[in-house]
Amino acid sequence: MVAFGKLNGNMSSNALALSYRDPLNASLAAAAVGAGAVFMSKGDTHTGLGMASLGATTVGSGALGAHMTASIGGADMPVVVTVLNSYSGWALCAEGFMLDNSLLTVVGALIGSSGAILTHIMCAAMNRDIVSVITGGYGTKATASKGNTDMSIYEGEHKEINVEGAAEALKNAESVIIVPGYGLAVAKAQYAIADITKELLSRNIKVSIMPAFFSVYECEPARV
Repeated sequence: MVAFGKLNGNMSSNALALSYRDPLNASLAAAAVGAGAVFMSKGDTHTGLGMASLGATTVGSGALGAHMTASIGGADMPVVVTVLNSYSGWALCAEGFMLDNSLLTVVGALIGSSGAILTHIMCAAMNRDIVSVITGGYGTKATASKGNTDMSIYEGEHKEINVEGAAEALKNAESVIIVPGYGLAVAKAQYAIADITKELLSRNIKVSIMPAFFSVYECEPARV
């Protein structure tokens, strides 16, 4: 629900950065595990205690999942969706073991492993660290999502350009490098990029695509 809300624009795409995010996650995880242990050991003999501990571990784990997902920026939500899909597969696999149902175990293992593989591929394509995505930004500063206000660390000067200026620059260019990213995917601009590429090639302008798995910050800036 959190991932959908961020991707659909119902929630802010900024990463939630609470002051005590990491201790809060650790506390929620410990509470969920502790309540689960109580349920496993006392649930059969003490019905009231068992239901209370089951409710506690459900609420604790749900809050942990929602908070960790909210702590990840909207640009990483496609990766988060594949991570959560993989988690659901492993949960189904565990359920198969508990119920001694081979079908659930096999199907869960397939969903979990395929989700993990897809997650790895997407992290490589988006140049993201899978550990930081899975842990919801664990260990990062709470103010990181607000950005660095000290602009002195950046070199050069940005220049704004309108549509007409961009078209004129492309028309007069000798070589164009296209770096596809998250914004292009969200805007569904791949068809427009394809049309622009065909037009540039028809004008004998060299067009190159920079692979997404290379860091933009480690490459020479694209010039037109």
